[in-house]
Amino acid sequence: MSRFDPKAAPKAARVLLPVLIIFLTALVIRIINLETIKDNPFFNYPIMDEKYHDEWAQEIAEGSLFERAPFYRAPGYPLFLGSVYAIFGHNYHLARLIGVIIGAFSCVLIFLIGTELFSTRVGVLAGLLACFYSMFLYFDSMLLTVYLEIFFCLLGLLFLVKWVKHKTNRKLILAGVFWGLVSIIRPSFLIFIPVLVIYLFIITKNIPFGKRLKPALLFIIGLIPPILAIMIINITAGKDMTLLAWNGGINFYLGNNQFADGWSATSPEIDATWWGGYKDAIIIAEREVGQRLMPSQVSDYWFKRGFQYIFAEPFRWAGLMLKKIYLFFNVFEISNNQSIAAFREFSPLLRVPLLNFGVVIALAIWGFITSPRRKHVMLMFFFLLAHTFSTVIFFVPARYRMPSVPFLLIFASYTVFWIIQKSKERKLKQLALSIIAIIAIIIFVNTDFYSTHIVDHSVIHESFGNRFFEAGDYSKAIEEFEEALIHNPKNTDAINALGNTYMMIGRYTDAIRTFRESLNIEKTVDALCKLGLINSQLGRFENAETHFNDAVTLDSTDPEVYYYTGMHYAYSNNPRLAIKHFEISLQYYPDPRYLNSIHYNLGKLHLESGNMDKAKEHLLQLDMEYRDVSRLLKSIY
Repeated sequence: MSRFDPKAAPKAARVLLPVLIIFLTALVIRIINLETIKDNPFFNYPIMDEKYHDEWAQEIAEGSLFERAPFYRAPGYPLFLGSVYAIFGHNYHLARLIGVIIGAFSCVLIFLIGTELFSTRVGVLAGLLACFYSMFLYFDSMLLTVYLEIFFCLLGLLFLVKWVKHKTNRKLILAGVFWGLVSIIRPSFLIFIPVLVIYLFIITKNIPFGKRLKPALLFIIGLIPPILAIMIINITAGKDMTLLAWNGGINFYLGNNQFADGWSATSPEIDATWWGGYKDAIIIAEREVGQRLMPSQVSDYWFKRGFQYIFAEPFRWAGLMLKKIYLFFNVFEISNNQSIAAFREFSPLLRVPLLNFGVVIALAIWGFITSPRRKHVMLMFFFLLAHTFSTVIFFVPARYRMPSVPFLLIFASYTVFWIIQKSKERKLKQLALSIIAIIAIIIFVNTDFYSTHIVDHSVIHESFGNRFFEAGDYSKAIEEFEEALIHNPKNTDAINALGNTYMMIGRYTDAIRTFRESLNIEKTVDALCKLGLINSQLGRFENAETHFNDAVTLDSTDPEVYYYTGMHYAYSNNPRLAIKHFEISLQYYPDPRYLNSIHYNLGKLHLESGNMDKAKEHLLQLDMEYRDVSRLLKSIY
């Protein structure tokens, strides 16, 4: 029988009580926030990356696990979300609630790491600050990777810290497993691996070389299985040598080119829309190389383009990197999906100025300076260095720096107690120096040298309008687009969206006027194609053809140009040219929104032309319940 340890129970109680308080506080705050944001127009209508994750997760829940291999984006989060949908059904509120629960557990992990690094009181304060930190509330309620990244990152580093203090091999292997899991969510976490190996060699410098290899090998033993599983899927199901995902190259280029602004994933040669950017990445690479490319080769092409810029313009690139470092430590939270400023309008808790990044980073920097240089504390420095680099080497929207925040909160909490201690000891010079330094840092990180703090209300209302358009609420969509144009009358995206809405409700005169207004500001494929389509529907075929020719001249690789031109020829009873243009559209990676319509029209046109095999080929790409596909297939058989 094991002997009772009288010290163990009080120690466990000392840990259990703050764990319960922090978890319940975090959970209650997050649930309140979740319930208050239900009126957010995007709560049940995800956009951009949320929409991408949601659609992919639904496919996974239905059993299509490997259909997207080789994966453009790392599959870790969609696999997780797909599992949620498979178990509980497709429910946005429940999916967001699970994110909230995981976020609450992350607050507990912050407490545990803070306790291991410094003391219980530092851990408690860091955990409580995490409960109320506004960006945690924001990202924990989103269908984005952030909360899961933070959770596995915290678990990995917690076990690493425990290994450094207690040298238990099992903890090192577990740390590797969790780092493997976070890496299949966001592959940039792999950048920490060589940094960790260097750290492990430094802290084991007094033992024989052979034994110094053991910690790194144990970590890698845990790391490999999740990564190897995804790589095998990419090779076997995707037929390509992709490690985790093949979007790394295009993201690297978007963050490192002569037009890069440091915070957005845009470039003049790449379409700014999600699917347009995906399509252009492939088309441009294949056009420049002169052949069809595997996805990994597309990624390699863009990595090469990024490095060409770096080597050709080293001083300009160095300036860009300094700009990104400045933005990484700046107080402003840069959006790159749903507008954070717009989200605040629906979240009273996010409007409360409880704690922002500027205060946290200022306190944390002083904590870095004054904290003891113990081995496990130095591990955090190595991680933060690696994570900062892995972010600024691409671009720095708010969500990419979020995994650093838990550790910044820990060092900020250490600073609070350091200041209290110096006050008790009446070390006034040290106290004054710390306060001056912290205030100076706060002032600096609140500066806006690059005008990133400006909120574009036109884009916010445009996004609301797009949401209402997709939901079929056209009157509200019109209101939002008109509001967007009040803020920026030259926002052609909003003008074109307004024209599209007029088309949907049959107000063709208003649609034509609106698209012409758009073309007077800037020639766009969208406006030209929609004017062509309206003219074609009204029987003005010559006018329509003029607009479509202009659209092809403007962008000869845009699949939507050929899709709408195909529709025009279908309206004008020219099946041969309609088929030709629909088939060209398929060659240029059309948006999935158009894919069903393209296959349907091709199937129907081939059927009417008597080409039964071709008709069947296209119609079988569709669900039997899509339009009258079932009837058309029966007529073939």
